[in-house]
Amino acid sequence: MRSSRPGFTLIELLIVIAIIAVLIGILLPALAGGREQGRMVQCLSNQRQIGFAQQAYADDFDEYILREAGGFRCVRDDRYSMPWAFGYRPYMDGQKTWEVIENDWFEDAAYYRDPARPDRDGHQIHYVNNGMGFVRNQSGTVVYRSFKPMIKRYALQFPANVYYLTGYTEDLSGNYYRIVYEPNATNWEVAIFYDARQVQHVRLNNPAIRIEPKRHGNGANVLFMDGHATLVRFEKLTDETNWIDLDFRYQLPPSSPGDPGRCPRGS
Repeated sequence: MRSSRPGFTLIELLIVIAIIAVLIGILLPALAGGREQGRMVQCLSNQRQIGFAQQAYADDFDEYILREAGGFRCVRDDRYSMPWAFGYRPYMDGQKTWEVIENDWFEDAAYYRDPARPDRDGHQIHYVNNGMGFVRNQSGTVVYRSFKPMIKRYALQFPANVYYLTGYTEDLSGNYYRIVYEPNATNWEVAIFYDARQVQHVRLNNPAIRIEPKRHGNGANVLFMDGHATLVRFEKLTDETNWIDLDFRYQLPPSSPGDPGRCPRGS
């Protein structure tokens, strides 16, 4: 005689489906968190590579660390006031000359892109550096004054505490993209845009904010002046006092002589 085995009842099937749904609900956030963690780690790796290039550039060029370039001189052969993304690129690419790198608008510079930043506004550089200059007024208070050019490494009193570079916010309207990536723009001219040169660029809820303080949850990766990088909470990242390098000797007015023909679009 054949033995008949009863099948699953409808209730049993519903229970199994419910269990599977619960497991999926538990696993999906974990998988998403894992992907976000991976993007954060890759971003941090990119910043550390930039930190190595920053220090190597200083070794080669009289201790100078690149800062804001557009507000001062825009002379292509001035190795001491060039934009950071342009100046450091040969060290990132394993090359030792700027001339051999074509004007690709940094499309081939994947190390300048943050995998956690939405790729929908066309920008090929996803980081901005510290281009802010501060002075002491007559009462001794430290105040923002103007842009900050290159600075000697030994002039930094606490380089491990001062922010050098972090993520660039989204250009949702595309206005900056259209200004910066004009037809016939050179890599030099494109690179000049990517800095935070005014205190408004780092202030939370300011329309002119240029950084993204919550790129990775409640914070963002930050490269410091000494070349190390780590995750920093958004409250600290939007506190302009953490961007002050305490060096007031190299402060120059924005009207420093230069070649205006080489100056940037939209910096």
